[in-house]
Amino acid sequence: MSRYQEIANDIEKDIIEKKYVRQLPEQFDLAKKYHTSRVTIVHALKILQSKKLIKAVKGHGTFITSKSIPDIFLNSGVNEHTGFTRHVNSAFLLTSNVISFNIRRPSAEECKALCLDKNDEVYDIIRQRILNGKPARLEYTVMPIKRIPGITMDILHKSVYSYIQNELGLKIGKDYRIITAEKSDAYDMKYLDCAIDDPVLCIQQKAFLEDGRPFELSESRNRYDRGALTVNGD
Repeated sequence: MSRYQEIANDIEKDIIEKKYVRQLPEQFDLAKKYHTSRVTIVHALKILQSKKLIKAVKGHGTFITSKSIPDIFLNSGVNEHTGFTRHVNSAFLLTSNVISFNIRRPSAEECKALCLDKNDEVYDIIRQRILNGKPARLEYTVMPIKRIPGITMDILHKSVYSYIQNELGLKIGKDYRIITAEKSDAYDMKYLDCAIDDPVLCIQQKAFLEDGRPFELSESRNRYDRGALTVNGD
C-alpha cells in the first residue's frame, strides 16, 4: 500500500471517530504530523475527495462532508413494513464488541430526523458484530437519550432492542431502510477484515416506536460473505 493511501485511511478513520468534526488541519500541519511531504498529503486528500468525504474550498481550507441523512428519512413518518429482516441461523453465535460509545449534541439533520431540539443529547454508538468468532457487521447508531434512557456498555454488549422492550416497556413499531452496495472504507478494512475493493452491503435505517416517535438512526455495514438478509412474505 502506498504511503498516501495509508495516510488517507488514517485521516478517514479520524473523521469517522470525530477527531476532525468540521475541517481538516492545514496541509502543512498534516505533512508535519505524518512526517511526509505536502505533495503526499495532496495525493491522500484527493483519495478522500474521490470518496466524497471532504471538500476543498479555495482560500478557506478542507472541509469534512458528513454522511448525510437521506431526505426520505428527514421527512418520513411511520411507514409501511419494508419486508426485510436480518437473519442469523440459531446455530450461529453472534456477539458484540463496542468500538465507541459517546454522548453528544445532535446535528441539524439528526434533530430533524429524530424530532429533537438542538440542546437534546444523543448516544453515538459504533459496534462490531462478530459471527462465530469472525467480524461480520459494523453498526453506527444514533439514539435520543430522552426517548431511550439508561443505555450502558453492558446493554450494548447484549441487545438494545431487548432492553427497550423488556426494561423500558416500550413497543417497537415500523422502520424504514435504504439498502445499497458500497466499497469498503477504512473502518470496514480495520474491523471487518475487508480488502480495499471488497463490496459491503450498507443498510441505513430509521426506526420508530409504536406511537410513531422516531428513536433510532443507524447504518450497518455487512461483509458480503458473512451473514444474510431474508425477505418476509408479509
